[in-house]
Amino acid sequence: MGSATHITDYVETLLTEYRVDRAHARQVADHALTLFDALQANPSWSSEARVLVEAGALLHNVGLTTDPPEHHLVGRDIVLRHAPGDTTDHLIIAAIVALHRRKPRFQLEPTVLCLNKRSRKLALQLAAIVRVADGFDYSQTQTTKIQVLNRNGRLSLVATGPHAAVDSERALAKADLWERVIGPRPEIVVQSEGTVVEEVPGEDEPTDTLPYWYASGTVPFAELGRIVLRRQIRRLQQTARAVKDDETIEAVHDLRVATRRIRAALRLLSPVAPAKAARRATVAVRTLARQASATRDRDVLLHDMTGRDMSGLEPVIEAIRAERMAAHAELVNYLSAKQYERELRALAQLACFSEGWDNRPRVRDHAGSMLYAHYEALRSYDRDGLPEDEASLHAMRIAGKRLRYALELVSDIVGERLGDLLQPLIDFQDHLGALNDISVARGLLAPHTDRAPAAVAGYLAAREAEWAALRQELPECWNVLASSTYRNHLLTVIGDL
Repeated sequence: MGSATHITDYVETLLTEYRVDRAHARQVADHALTLFDALQANPSWSSEARVLVEAGALLHNVGLTTDPPEHHLVGRDIVLRHAPGDTTDHLIIAAIVALHRRKPRFQLEPTVLCLNKRSRKLALQLAAIVRVADGFDYSQTQTTKIQVLNRNGRLSLVATGPHAAVDSERALAKADLWERVIGPRPEIVVQSEGTVVEEVPGEDEPTDTLPYWYASGTVPFAELGRIVLRRQIRRLQQTARAVKDDETIEAVHDLRVATRRIRAALRLLSPVAPAKAARRATVAVRTLARQASATRDRDVLLHDMTGRDMSGLEPVIEAIRAERMAAHAELVNYLSAKQYERELRALAQLACFSEGWDNRPRVRDHAGSMLYAHYEALRSYDRDGLPEDEASLHAMRIAGKRLRYALELVSDIVGERLGDLLQPLIDFQDHLGALNDISVARGLLAPHTDRAPAAVAGYLAAREAEWAALRQELPECWNVLASSTYRNHLLTVIGDL
């Protein structure tokens, strides 16, 4: 743990720089300390933990002046941005900030994932306290006071003040994480003083917001990369949970897309990322992508086959469905294994720790050449016409994805202009993707042709006709990307970086 003075100075700097509402922050911190002290019988908490819960409470709204709707995640990034080193203290504070609002989906949060078991438990417990403390000033009036009684391990809270009823209702609603990691939700008794206000505005949004510090070509490329990786890890975990539930075939698709975005980010960040950790993460994510592809490819084929009015395919459909179920079970087992947990933690540490990264180059030092190099790589497939063979078209599709992910990496800087560059690229990718689906279908059906030879031949003939039509339409999509208009727009964006 760092010294209390060090943490206090760090918190004060952020409160000032990000124009935090100090009255609300102090009220939440006082409530958090009251709750912490009442629970002090917990033997796993040290005196340093008290410093951390206060710091997390004071900084819970540090991102509000930058991005009100997502201030819990932006606040987490601010805490990590200003951390003087890679310490557990700052990860715990960042986790408290990230979890203080909305549903506390800590399984998605990188700052929680990269902690060891003991520190993770502490971070969740302190975040649970701050969530309840924040609820007790939902009215933003700093008028609700709480007194605490500890009755056989369950807290009984007496809330007083003109807004005590609505604040207490909010505090109780935010005790969901408390119930999971501390114990039963506290019992709250309201003793209102004066007028009880039943409806009050929630969190006030600042009228004068600060610009995103990372929406600039002068930000370190490594810092932007870590922010992007943290976002992608949350998406990865969100889709992984959906895959386990298996409620929709799109879950596996979303998981595979998440792995591609992480791999693309790691590849683009290779000039500044710690090489060994980045390689390890790339291998892990590639393995997960392969696991997901086995399920997703069969999902796409089954969706197409069952959507056609063709008789005789039932034995083949049943066989493909069995393969799909086996592939999905294997994917779920992988996501539930200790190996994936270790790989995920290593990826989260890469996204949250600055050690080993080269933080000197700025976005503008890399992004321009990076974007145009990817555009040139895509254009190189057009040699007085697009390729005819499937292997080259597949490689062109990959090149298009890489350009797309490179553009998305700087999306916070480019802003709305990105749409004019992305949409033609997405249209082209979708066209190539439809061609690729037909190629994959051929390979998946090959082992099952004997089950229904005539039906499979008829189905593949229909797909081949679609392939020919799609290939004929492809130049029209490509001409937009190859045009001088698109190229000049890309150069303008590069120049603005």
